[in-house]
Amino acid sequence: MSVDGVGSTNSTTTVNVVDKDDSAFSGLTADDFLKLFITELQNQDPTEPLGNEQLLNQLSSMRELQSNIELSDTLTEITLGQGLTQAAGLIGKEIEGQEDGQPAIAGIVDRAFVRDGKAYIGVGDAELPVSAITNVQEPASAA
Repeated sequence: MSVDGVGSTNSTTTVNVVDKDDSAFSGLTADDFLKLFITELQNQDPTEPLGNEQLLNQLSSMRELQSNIELSDTLTEITLGQGLTQAAGLIGKEIEGQEDGQPAIAGIVDRAFVRDGKAYIGVGDAELPVSAITNVQEPASAA
């Protein structure tokens, strides 16, 4: 996002707000908000500056949005942790499952891991998301 200076100066101030890979506000940080706020203050019309109430409202909105982003990140981490805990609880169990379009997988779970924000289990060389498991049971005892 490029912000042009107001007035007779020829300089341009560039504020990198969102990475190309991030969507909407999820890529914004508190530093980004502060940069936007300072840029807005520097480029406001000196004959009609923002009032104190407007500035406080903007700061409040920025803090609220930042808190929501942090809460969302925390909830995502908690959910991922729960998925990994569930996957780790399957180690040593016999599972069956099938991911869309892939051959069915059956066997004893020997590992649990996270990839791309999803919990997976491993059976030998095969890997399966926990959400694709269709059956879990204790392994048959060797006689």
